[in-house]
Amino acid sequence: MLVCQCSGVSDRTIRRVVRGGASTVGQVARGCGAGAYCGGCTSAIRELIQSDVAENRPETSSSVSGPVNPSA
Repeated sequence: MLVCQCSGVSDRTIRRVVRGGASTVGQVARGCGAGAYCGGCTSAIRELIQSDVAENRPETSSSVSGPVNPSA
């Protein structure tokens, strides 16, 4: 899906840049050009960043029920 009309950048390209380490709209703009001009796509870019981060977040263990006491 085309996200940035000004630069002709798709959601796939934005996700690739995010997976490469971009975590802000500015970093995405520097990485592929999306969001660098009119700003009309910045909310969509933020959503893609958030969804990609959530999808790739390491799962936390639910077996730990409280803080670890190092002196025990």
